[in-house]
Amino acid sequence: MISGFVELRGRQQGMFTRAQAVTHGIDDKTLARRCRNRQIQRIHQGVYADFTGPLPWSARVWAAWLACGPDAALTADTALRWHGLSGDWHDSPIHLAVPQNRRIERRSGIRLTRHQDLSSWLVEGREPYVVRLEIAVLTAAARRLDPDRRAAIVLDACRQRRTTPDRLLTELDRLPRLRGRKLLIPVLADAAYGVQSFLEQVYLTRVERAHGLPTGTRQVRAAGSSTSGLTVEYRDVEYVPYELIVELDGRAGHVDAISTWRDMRRDNAATLQGKTTLRFGYQLVTDPCATAGQVGAALALHGWIGTLTPCSPTCSLKGGFSAHTRRDSGAIPAKTS
Repeated sequence: MISGFVELRGRQQGMFTRAQAVTHGIDDKTLARRCRNRQIQRIHQGVYADFTGPLPWSARVWAAWLACGPDAALTADTALRWHGLSGDWHDSPIHLAVPQNRRIERRSGIRLTRHQDLSSWLVEGREPYVVRLEIAVLTAAARRLDPDRRAAIVLDACRQRRTTPDRLLTELDRLPRLRGRKLLIPVLADAAYGVQSFLEQVYLTRVERAHGLPTGTRQVRAAGSSTSGLTVEYRDVEYVPYELIVELDGRAGHVDAISTWRDMRRDNAATLQGKTTLRFGYQLVTDPCATAGQVGAALALHGWIGTLTPCSPTCSLKGGFSAHTRRDSGAIPAKTS
């Protein structure tokens, strides 16, 4: 019986409930004595840790689920992290979903939401219970008031190839009562269009569409090379007729020396093919108009004769931008297919 209790605690990251302890022959007096002797510690009412000191995040998750279970499930940010999605996660609170009619006392460090048909959301055969990845993405994104943070959650999940826009849209159709669902539809449409990150969505919506730039092609496959041989690389945006490439560098994947060298090698290879590469970072979030001006000027040098339009009355391109009038006399004409 003792070995079974040890195995149970190990599976639960050191967490156990009073009921589990009693089942294994440990009574309330023993639990109280071990707490006084600092052999164990109480985390929530009826939930203990078999060690003292700070709790790792995974142990906090188990403690929260044991305190609110057995019909609770990890959801939103907690479920995304539990599924292994990379992100700038914070340790608190633990997000749990419970059935709509469940009455439960609120506990410190736990955020509860109630849902109908919660059982249909769950991954089968997992403990602690956790909602499917697509449900976690949608519920986490829907609760964000900031549209940028909302988009970042959806696009990061797709960029990490943990799900697809089609799967998210299918799941969204099954959630007619999800608060904020209408706000997620355009984000998913952009993801299906080829946008894979928050920065790419900002470029598409606030730079390209808002200023009347021609439509670029997303995630263009290109051959690359490395010390290990030929590789496949993807260009964020390419204006194919005008031999112009736009690369968007967020923090992820562009902060180490290897990634920097990879980016330089890719830019140099494009230059040798007669293509120009413009590279932007997070500055385009705060000044998309200046970014549009630079892209428009570069397109004009390669033969674009369109006109940039101001995105708002306060746009720095107010009055318009005629690529034809600013084009260098030696501009390269657009290639025709």
